[in-house]
Amino acid sequence: MTASELNRKQNDREIPEIFHKHIGVWQGTAIKVSPQGELQRTFDGTFAISITGSDYHQENNYTSKDGTIRTLRFKGRFENQVLILSSSDYPEFSATAWDAGNDTIIFRSSKIENGKRYMYVETMTLKEPNSRVRSTQIFQGDVFDGITYIEETRQK
Repeated sequence: MTASELNRKQNDREIPEIFHKHIGVWQGTAIKVSPQGELQRTFDGTFAISITGSDYHQENNYTSKDGTIRTLRFKGRFENQVLILSSSDYPEFSATAWDAGNDTIIFRSSKIENGKRYMYVETMTLKEPNSRVRSTQIFQGDVFDGITYIEETRQK
């Protein structure tokens, strides 16, 4: 067995299969509601995910209703079947993600933006190969700040 084949086998053991099912470009409209369930805002999103070896890459493009586009980039590595993420766009961003079973990934992340600490707990569930649903609980400090949810379709 070559060194390349050994490396690929090692990567396959490190990366849970569910993450491979999310590779591609996904698109949907996110809806953010307050803790009381009131609509706060909506925005469109495109999310490109790739995995090379044990390296994970994700680029999120958010488009607001006024046409403003915001791009965020994330990179990560798999360690003991857990994805460890960072972002050059948020110096104080960290996240972990893992296979929760039943075609679901759980992300737990935190960041500091405009001097405020935010924490996110997100579930990402495949409904079928090209359709997924995400829901994210958002906390500002220790205070519940609402939920964002989005139904996405993988682009061909």
